[in-house]
Amino acid sequence: MKDQFIIIKGARENNLKNISVSIPRKKITVFTGVSGSGKTSLVFDTIAAESQRLLNETYNSFIRHRLQHYGKPDVDALENLSVAIIVDQKRIEGNARSTVGTITDIYSLLRLIFSRIGKPFVGYSNAFSFNNPQGMCPYCEGLGKVSTIDFDKLIDKTNH
Repeated sequence: MKDQFIIIKGARENNLKNISVSIPRKKITVFTGVSGSGKTSLVFDTIAAESQRLLNETYNSFIRHRLQHYGKPDVDALENLSVAIIVDQKRIEGNARSTVGTITDIYSLLRLIFSRIGKPFVGYSNAFSFNNPQGMCPYCEGLGKVSTIDFDKLIDKTNH
C-alpha cells in the first residue's frame, strides 16, 4: 500500500519549509495554489530534479558527463519515485491540434506503437496522425470538435 504513493519528507527547496506530502503513483496529478505557495519548488526543483538525476545515473559515464547535471534536492527523503514526465509551465505554441501529447512527444511514440501493434492496413505511422488527412477524423478533421449550424435557430419559420 505504501508503494502506491511517492512520499516526500522534509522538502526544503527554495520557499518550501520542511514540507511532507504523499502523491499517488500511476495517476495524473495536478498541483494548484496561489503564487508563491511552493508548487514549482515541489514539482520542478524537488520531484523532477530527483527523477532526472536518478534517470541520468542509469547512463554510462561517457553519456552522463554530457547531460545536464542535477544536484540532489534539499529533502530528507523521497521514496517510490519513478521516472516523471514534467510538462513545463510555458505557454503551448502551435496550432489547434497541439496537445500535451504532441508538445511532450509522447504522441509520436504512441502513434508508432499503434502503427506496429494494430491491424496493418497502411504501411507507415503518419497515417495514424490527426495532422495527416488519411489519419484524421473525417468529421472533426483532427480538431476534436465539430461546429455545426442550427438553421432552426437562425431562421424564423413562423408566419407573422
